[in-house]
Amino acid sequence: MLSNSLCRPVTCFKMSPFRPSWAPMAHRAIAAHAQSGERVIKVAHILLNEGQTDLADDIEGKLIAGTASFDDMAQQHSKCSSAKRGGELGWLSRGTFFPQFEAAAFAAPLGALARATTGRGLHIIKVLGERYQSLVQQIAAEELAEVLTNPALREDVQLVDVREEWEWQTARIPGFQLLPLSDFSSWAPNIRSVLDPKKEVVVLCHHGVRSMQMAQFLVQEGFTNVKNVTGGIDSFSRVDPSVPLY
Repeated sequence: MLSNSLCRPVTCFKMSPFRPSWAPMAHRAIAAHAQSGERVIKVAHILLNEGQTDLADDIEGKLIAGTASFDDMAQQHSKCSSAKRGGELGWLSRGTFFPQFEAAAFAAPLGALARATTGRGLHIIKVLGERYQSLVQQIAAEELAEVLTNPALREDVQLVDVREEWEWQTARIPGFQLLPLSDFSSWAPNIRSVLDPKKEVVVLCHHGVRSMQMAQFLVQEGFTNVKNVTGGIDSFSRVDPSVPLY
């Protein structure tokens, strides 16, 4: 979902391969271990022309001296449309933005300034915040079948199906709540009321693509234990023949 367009807020997520375990006790242990996540940082920048080093020095001098705010300097000098937001780009993870920008930003302490040059120009960067974001896990159809048949594993697991209504009518797995991805605008604003961010969420679609989009959205919303069903209901149907293939 990221592009090298600097003037859009940064959105970030990263997939991590999940190594299935077929032992019930190990299932919970792996889920707990996966919560450490990756470090992401909230950044703002002032984008100047590459040759404007003197202006960059002047801006940094004012910021360090406390005679000007980053917001004001961004609004006055940045050529990026993020200037109207005080230069704020949003949350950034490694491997999602310009390498030179990332290298400078991740090396800077919280609250500090950094400088980087990319194909877009000269950036004065400020690190506004940091957090550790949970990673989307993958769960195989075989493991999902084990979860569904084991009350100890099924407890407190929220099951979400993001397929269309007609697909759900054609083939479904009992216990899954239908939240069609095509109706995103209707349920997304209240997702933290629809689902509990503190509980495990397993997301399903036909082949695992739409459900991955949903899983990434949930991680961005602060959900800490999100799993995508690898291969979707198509794979599950080959494990449980009672669920029709389509």
